[in-house]
Amino acid sequence: MGNEGNLAVTLDSGRELIDEGLFGGTGIAGSLQYERPAYIYGHRLKDCTAGAFTYFNAAGQTSAYRVHFGRYSQIGEGSVLGPPEHPMDWFSSHPFAFTRPKYMPNIYQLEDFARLGPDEKAGPSYVDTVPHETFIGHEAYIGAGSFVKRGVRIGDGAVVGACSVVTKDVPPYAIVAGSPARIVRMRFSESIVERLLKLQWWRYDLAPFKNAVDFQQVEATLAFFEEQLACGALQPLQPPAYRVVRRQGMLIAERLSRPLHFAAAAKV
Repeated sequence: MGNEGNLAVTLDSGRELIDEGLFGGTGIAGSLQYERPAYIYGHRLKDCTAGAFTYFNAAGQTSAYRVHFGRYSQIGEGSVLGPPEHPMDWFSSHPFAFTRPKYMPNIYQLEDFARLGPDEKAGPSYVDTVPHETFIGHEAYIGAGSFVKRGVRIGDGAVVGACSVVTKDVPPYAIVAGSPARIVRMRFSESIVERLLKLQWWRYDLAPFKNAVDFQQVEATLAFFEEQLACGALQPLQPPAYRVVRRQGMLIAERLSRPLHFAAAAKV
């Protein structure tokens, strides 16, 4: 689509958004804002954002609700991320007691529920009193079959083991596993983690240096990019970004004015 200003394109298949840097899209519900490239395949994403190089496993089905995926995040199949929660101490935990049309428009389409459920004018909802957003950090890895509670923050570089149940925030570069998930170990030493968080390499365009480093060598690669940053050779990664919404079975794509992580990328 080039580098023009805001654009709107009507599509009948998420596959047709490849030219806009999105691989997949048939599972988008509500809206998705993303930086290119993003690989979401047919997974179900409702009102999410995805940083550049976000990658979902091509197999299986993952559901994500109001989740903000950092750049280079990796998501295994069969995971449930940030699902809505219901009140456990109300007269009823069913949506008829607490939802609103703006949160669950489909359920209100049937007259039976609309007659029982609260109207928009009913005032603040239970949904407005609990965390809405879930955050998956840059280069974080979510193993297959994991559950991440709504409102949780997975730190940059963190790893969630397969089939884990994450109910609390996970520190950067920690490896957690289990139900409930607990820290197994850190990916790197404290000094390496400190340097990685200071560098924030995901802010920069690494492509020009892909043949100059061996990514298997952590300290050597880290030292190389620290040197490149110090001498001004690293340039911000500022990919095109888009907002996609589903309307009447079609996908509408609109070009955004700047990357989702523009503010961070600008601090060079």
